[in-house]
Amino acid sequence: MRVKEMTISNNLSVDDLITFIKTANSFESDISIKGANFTIDAKSILGVITLLMAGMDITIMARGEDEEEALKVISNLLTPFSAK
Repeated sequence: MRVKEMTISNNLSVDDLITFIKTANSFESDISIKGANFTIDAKSILGVITLLMAGMDITIMARGEDEEEALKVISNLLTPFSAK
């Protein structure tokens, strides 16, 4: 399993969220986002839209055959919105 921690410092637009979810769904690996009181499937539009907001400390976790590439691409998508 691969893990990356980051802080979301800016809200993502709806288009950014859709791109994020489509990208997550392009990988075979299970990809999760963990916050202080939740863990969501990064491939779930409802979970991502309702829980991924500015000011959140999150941990992105990827597990599967393409976990390294999945974590790299997903974290790169969030880097413009991140403080870390």
